[in-house]
Amino acid sequence: MTDIALPLAQTVLTFCLAGWMISGVYNNWKFPYLNEAAVAMVMNFELMETTYPEDFAVVQHRKITNRKVVRGVFYLMVLSETIAAVLLASGAVFLALSLFGIIPHEVAQLIAVLGTLAFTINWTGFLIGGEYFCYWYCHFGSQATHLMLALWGTIVTGLLLIQ
Repeated sequence: MTDIALPLAQTVLTFCLAGWMISGVYNNWKFPYLNEAAVAMVMNFELMETTYPEDFAVVQHRKITNRKVVRGVFYLMVLSETIAAVLLASGAVFLALSLFGIIPHEVAQLIAVLGTLAFTINWTGFLIGGEYFCYWYCHFGSQATHLMLALWGTIVTGLLLIQ
């Protein structure tokens, strides 16, 4: 029983991350205007400028309003999320196949780890970018979500690295 518990947990948790990421990627490709508008709001300090004008004055030089730049950044984010989704889905399927001895567990583990690292890097990127654009002022919920996602990815990566 214990011989299968760890590989099974690794497989299930990788499928969980893949499911979450695939859902997000689908929404970003199908309904890009939803998250693109949120990215634009953060990058042009829309809420901070009106809610915290004195603090905004300190960082106003960071404001980006060029729609093409915002759209480019958004689609780079979506591309990065898509790569993570593909790696996670592949890793999860490979881990499932390894449970039945169809492929070596070490190969499946490697692909899954690449996926979890890509997942974690995505959300860490949002945290770093959000720090630059001071999103904790007016978008704390997003910051907290990105932190929890980065932690989730880190925890699953750690579990995958256990032999």
